[in-house]
Amino acid sequence: MLNSMEKWQNVAEKAWAAILSRVEAMKAEGMTLQQISDIVGTKNRTVIGEWLNGNRKAVNATFSDMMKYLENLGFLPAAFFQKSAIPGVGDSNTPSICKPGHPPIPVSGDDLKTINVYDVAGAGPGVALSEVEPLFSVTAPPSYFRMSDYALKVSGHSMEPLIPHGAVVGVRLGAEFMANELFAARIPYEGLVIKRVGVDFARKEFVFKSQNPDKESYPDFRVGINEGEEIIVGRVVWVMVGY
Repeated sequence: MLNSMEKWQNVAEKAWAAILSRVEAMKAEGMTLQQISDIVGTKNRTVIGEWLNGNRKAVNATFSDMMKYLENLGFLPAAFFQKSAIPGVGDSNTPSICKPGHPPIPVSGDDLKTINVYDVAGAGPGVALSEVEPLFSVTAPPSYFRMSDYALKVSGHSMEPLIPHGAVVGVRLGAEFMANELFAARIPYEGLVIKRVGVDFARKEFVFKSQNPDKESYPDFRVGINEGEEIIVGRVVWVMVGY
């Protein structure tokens, strides 16, 4: 059985792989070391350069710094921990919820609202939510209930570790597009998928990005901006785990 130090080492290794993958992606997109450093929250750009050169690893950072890096890059820190690793967050008895890029909070209170959860992923043409029965329902604080139009159960591992398999995400229809934010998109013969959507202005394309660092299994894909505007359904505004 793993002791606490071994458990933290496993968590740190997974977190570091996710951080490095995102930093490498930002560098490939043409961002400078200073810009990346400002986003990640490191002390200076030299640290980012050492990460990219393999001379230094965030895995050796303090717990607080590691959590800061994850949150600044839009990851859900609780997704890296096994159940009960953080009391009250992500365990089987206490669901947690957060806006993408923010620390998770336990779902609690006497004024929780019920939200229907749908699962429309899978082969075949897109299906309108009004035509399918919800899988189940979850409860969330009123503010989260108001910011989303519906919720989806995430099936698959393409967005891990940011959004774990089985998590529930809230989606806002018609939300203003913001580059590199999380969106639900309707892909022909696949249904609704969750991706981080960037923009390649030079090629006039949307880039739909998986978060999983295994790009061979979970490759990114591109579509023309006009086509992309048609398939983007809404923005992911919250993530719930441990429900």
